[in-house]
Amino acid sequence: MVSMSQPAGTVAASFVIGQKGRVMLPAAVRRAANLEEGTEVVARPDGEGRLVIESVDAIRARLWASAPEPTGLDAQADVRQMRRQDQTVADTNSARQAVALASEQDSEQTGRALLTFLGL
Repeated sequence: MVSMSQPAGTVAASFVIGQKGRVMLPAAVRRAANLEEGTEVVARPDGEGRLVIESVDAIRARLWASAPEPTGLDAQADVRQMRRQDQTVADTNSARQAVALASEQDSEQTGRALLTFLGL
């Protein structure tokens, strides 16, 4: 049954969920939604007793429309620059650790020499 109480341009029709959960969308609804035979659709719940059926193409178009516009920036160049900065920090830390290790080894040698000198 097609409902006439909807706003202008809106088509609504009731249908029954059949055996094994199958449904047959009324022709008026399919035409209004521009869904042709063979169109791939996705159904998702949208609250209690509410179901949204949307074509894959419509979902794709909605997602692309919500994506930010390209800025002309080069993400790969940004990643390369961040990697270079990380490598610089890692190299600096390695150099500091090497200096600390060397001074620690020097301290041990100096301490042994002092103990030997004192006869201990």
